[in-house]
Amino acid sequence: MTVFSARLLERYRELLPEKKDFDAFVAISKSRNPKTIRTNTLKASDAWIASRLTERKIFFEQHESVPHLFTLHNLSFLLGAMWETQMGFWQPQEMASQLPPLLLDAQPGEHVLDMAAAPGNKTIQLASAMKNEGLIVACEPNKERAKALRFVLGKAGVLNAGVALQDALTLPETLRFDKILLDAPCSGEGLLRKKPQTLKSWSEKYVQHKAQLQVKLALKAADLLKEGGSMVYSVCTLSPEECEGVLTTLLHERPALKIVPADLPGKIGRPGLSAFRNRTFSPGMEHARRLYPQDHNTQSFFIAKLVKGREQK
Repeated sequence: MTVFSARLLERYRELLPEKKDFDAFVAISKSRNPKTIRTNTLKASDAWIASRLTERKIFFEQHESVPHLFTLHNLSFLLGAMWETQMGFWQPQEMASQLPPLLLDAQPGEHVLDMAAAPGNKTIQLASAMKNEGLIVACEPNKERAKALRFVLGKAGVLNAGVALQDALTLPETLRFDKILLDAPCSGEGLLRKKPQTLKSWSEKYVQHKAQLQVKLALKAADLLKEGGSMVYSVCTLSPEECEGVLTTLLHERPALKIVPADLPGKIGRPGLSAFRNRTFSPGMEHARRLYPQDHNTQSFFIAKLVKGREQK
C-alpha cells in the first residue's frame, strides 16, 4: 500500500497547489499502473500484435498518439509468462518509459549512447528506431545486470548495440556520439504505483545524493556529445532537485547546451518549473515536460531534450 511521509506530502502540495489536483494525485498513486506493452518493430508489426491479443481474447486499446503502445485489459496471467514476451515480440513497458527514446529520435546510421541501459527496453526501442543500423553503446557497470541486458537485447533481435560493462562516467573522453539517452538513476518516487516500497527509502538527503550523481552523468553526456548533437535527460521522479535543478547546473557548467521544446506526442506532460522553494531555475525549463500520473494515467516522469551548439570562446 502507498504510504506517503508527511515531508513528501508537503512537497507534493507545493508542486500541486490546487486541492483538486493534489487530491487526484494522491488517489491515483494508490492504484496500479495500467498493463502496457510496446511492439518490438524489429520482429513484429502492430497489426500482428493486435491479432495475437485478439486471439488470446485480451481486450486492448492502441494509443492514439504514442506509436506501438497497447494498453491491455482483463489480463488474467503474467505478461512475462507469455511466449510473445519471452521471444521478444513485444516488451512490457510503461507509457512514460517509452517517451525518452521517442523524443531522442535516433536515426539509422547514427552513433548513440545509452548511458544507463539496463534492463534494456529503451535500448530495444532505440535499435528499432534505427532499424538496426548504426551503433548503440549500452552501458551497465553491474556484471549480472549486463549479462541480463545482453540476453534481453539478443532475444529482441537487436544487432547494432554493444553492451559496455562499465560506468558511463569512465567512458573515454575521446568518444563522440550523435545522440545520447540519459535515463538517469534517481530517487524512484515515480515508481510508487508499481513499487510502493520505493517510498520507504525516500528522504530529502537521498534526493540530494541522487542529484549529485545525475549532475556528474549529465556533464559527462555533454562532453561526449558531438557539436550539433542532441541528448535526452529523463528521470522517474518529480523532485525538482533531480529535474530542473540538475538541468540548471548542467546549463551553467556547459553553456553550449540549450534546452529545446520536448515535442511529445499528444502534447503529453506539463511544463517544467521556473522555481521551487528558494531556488530559481535556468530559463527555458518550460520546454521540459513533467508527467503527473493523474493527467495521463502513467507513472511520474520528467523529460527534457537538449542540443549542443558551438562553444563560445
